[in-house]
Amino acid sequence: MRMRFRRTAAPGEDRETTQTAAAHAVPGEDQTETPLDFPEPAAVTSRRRRRRRALTGLIALAVLLGLVAMLYFSPLLALRSITVEDNDLVTDARAQELLEPLGGTPLPQVSEADVSTLLQDELAVAEVVVAAELPAGLQVRVIEHPPVAEVRVGEEIHFYSQQGEVIRVFEGSELPDAEGYATPEISAEAALQNESVFRTIVSVLGQLPEGARDELDSATAESRDSVQLELADGRTVVWGSDDRGAEKATVLEAILSSDAEDFDSADVLDISTPSAPVTR
Repeated sequence: MRMRFRRTAAPGEDRETTQTAAAHAVPGEDQTETPLDFPEPAAVTSRRRRRRRALTGLIALAVLLGLVAMLYFSPLLALRSITVEDNDLVTDARAQELLEPLGGTPLPQVSEADVSTLLQDELAVAEVVVAAELPAGLQVRVIEHPPVAEVRVGEEIHFYSQQGEVIRVFEGSELPDAEGYATPEISAEAALQNESVFRTIVSVLGQLPEGARDELDSATAESRDSVQLELADGRTVVWGSDDRGAEKATVLEAILSSDAEDFDSADVLDISTPSAPVTR
C-alpha cells in the first residue's frame, strides 16, 4: 500500500526544494486534500425523524379523511330500501310512508335521530333502533308503548298508553285486528267525563304485569280512589287508588296464580290495602 502526503514548505525552507518535491510526485494522482467526515449530531437526527413521522401521519390522516368523505357523500350508498320490524300498532304502510323522505340519502348520513323525528307523530312509538344493511338498506326496529286500555267510541276502538294517550285508533275494516289484543275495556263515559279518574285507571292498568292484564275484562272507577278491575272469570278486584301500585300488582299476580280455594271461590278480591288482602 502506497501512502502519499502533501508537503508544504516549512519556514526557512527554500521554494526550490518544495518545487523539487512536487516534481517527483506520481503523475495522475489526485493531489487534493480529502475533507474529514464528521458524524451528524444526535439531536439533528432525532428532529429529522420526528418531522418524517409527522409528515407520514398527516398524509395518512388526509387519505383517511378523503375516504370518509367519499363514503359519506357517495351515491353508491344511497338508501334504496327500508325494513321495519317489531311494529304492531304502527302499520308497515304507515311506517314506510313516514320514512319515505330518507330515500336516496347516503346511508352514512342517516341517524336514529332522523328516523325518530320522522316517526314522532306516531304516539305508539317509544323509541327506534336503527342498523345499516350495506350497501343500500336500512333496518328500523320499532319499540312501541304497550296498550293498557281500550275505549269504544261509536264504531271506533281507541287504544291508550299508560300515560293516558291515544296510541292507535281502529275503525272500519281494522276493527277485527283490535280483537287480537287482550286489553281491558274502559267505558266511554269514564274516559270522557272525568279526565283525572280516567288517567288514574290507565295508570293502574299500566302497573299490572302483562299476565295479570291479560286476565282482565274491564276497569271502572267512580273516583280516583275507587278503581275496580273486572276479571274475565267474573271476579272483581278492588284496587282503590293508584298508590302502592307495585305492591298491589305483586299481590294480585300471586292471587291469580294461587290454587287456594279462598281465592278461587271469592267474588271480590280486595287488595286496596296490599299488606292485608280481603276476600268475600
